Amino acid sequence: MRRPRRRRSGPPVLVSLVLLVVAGCAAQGSALPPPPVVAVSNSTAAPSPAAQLAALPVAGPAGGEVRLGGDGFPAHGRVVFTFHGQPVGDVTADAVGRFAGVPVRVPESFRDSAPGTQFTIGATSGPVYAETPFVLTR
Repeated sequence: MRRPRRRRSGPPVLVSLVLLVVAGCAAQGSALPPPPVVAVSNSTAAPSPAAQLAALPVAGPAGGEVRLGGDGFPAHGRVVFTFHGQPVGDVTADAVGRFAGVPVRVPESFRDSAPGTQFTIGATSGPVYAETPFVLTR
């Protein structure tokens, strides 16, 4: 009877290989720069401290128009806007990562939400994320 294959737990093979090569070169006295530090996250994106997003007005009804402006995004990058996670539009940032006066609509699906409920408008471009609050009115 064959035994089921056991899944390997531990670092991926590529990471192990890189560590072996770096360790081998260091043991031979090679002057290698330290390996780059790479941060990996499986969680939802957190706001980027460099990116900013602003909405005008900061409150309004479902179906109403909101104009968005921001900076700190990748140059010429596509910026996708969401209202409480629901896509509402996009724009291409300029050469310095800015955009201004981009119109989006508050989704009609929020019409039944209680007045005064605060939602989040988000802007994402690659790993860069910024958000701003928006209060629903009647």
